[in-house]
Amino acid sequence: MMDTTLSLNIAPKNKPRPVSIMRVIVALAPITILLLLAVLGPLIIPFDPERSVAAARLAPSATHWFGTDSVGMDVFSRAVQGTQIAVRFAIIVAVISTVGGILIGAFIGLAESSRGPVGALSRLLNEVSNYIIAVPDIILGIVVVGIMGASNIALTIAVTLCLIQAPIKLTRVEVLRVRSEAYLEAAEVSGESKLRAALIHVIPNSTVPAMRNLPLVFGNCVIILASLGFIGVGLPTPTPEWGYMISAGLSSLMLGQWWPAVFPALFVLLAVLAVAYSSRALPKVWPHLTVRLKSGNP
Repeated sequence: MMDTTLSLNIAPKNKPRPVSIMRVIVALAPITILLLLAVLGPLIIPFDPERSVAAARLAPSATHWFGTDSVGMDVFSRAVQGTQIAVRFAIIVAVISTVGGILIGAFIGLAESSRGPVGALSRLLNEVSNYIIAVPDIILGIVVVGIMGASNIALTIAVTLCLIQAPIKLTRVEVLRVRSEAYLEAAEVSGESKLRAALIHVIPNSTVPAMRNLPLVFGNCVIILASLGFIGVGLPTPTPEWGYMISAGLSSLMLGQWWPAVFPALFVLLAVLAVAYSSRALPKVWPHLTVRLKSGNP
């Protein structure tokens, strides 16, 4: 009887349980608000973000919610428009960096132990990546923009070079781990070619770390773009970019007029926090949400 009671009290542990839809909403709310602001922001701004619309350095009011800057442009309109610029730029760079990093990292991991030109190329790429990752992001960005000139393409290349290194290293390490798995040896014994094994088994099973790193790439891209704009090597003026707005607002800050610099700085902070929070909260609720969907209880 004792044994029967004990066996009935044993239950599987760590089994995901359905969670309320409210937890999912809370997890997704910050990133959803950021994306909606980026998409709908240009439709709700009251003034042209690239033209002077009032007197300089007006305090926040019912007409100008965030006041005006040193040349009379509406800070609220520029900060909201800057959200679209930052999010669009960060999405493009995050996708390019992640996909490119996965491809390059997989190539290095698969070929670096090979002989011949292919192996030499993979080892060269790995060494170049080691050198680039040691250079501070801002310095690398200044060099690339200085060579190519301030433009969207130059900034995209500069920030991508800064951020692609992490996906390369993550994918390379994962490829080396997956290559040692027993099922790959079994595939080779069964006559499967190395190329087919790499395309079907190695690469698909080596992308998870780089994909999980994508939100971090997004957040770092926002920070790097703002940093380059702050030091004057970002997008050309008068583009409403947060870093440039903070830099231009410092002169007003010295005069006690804080709003031209503080509001765009808050936008940078909140954007990064939104991505960081949602990227950490969503994986925690996703297994529970999957159980709820499979059970037919949305």
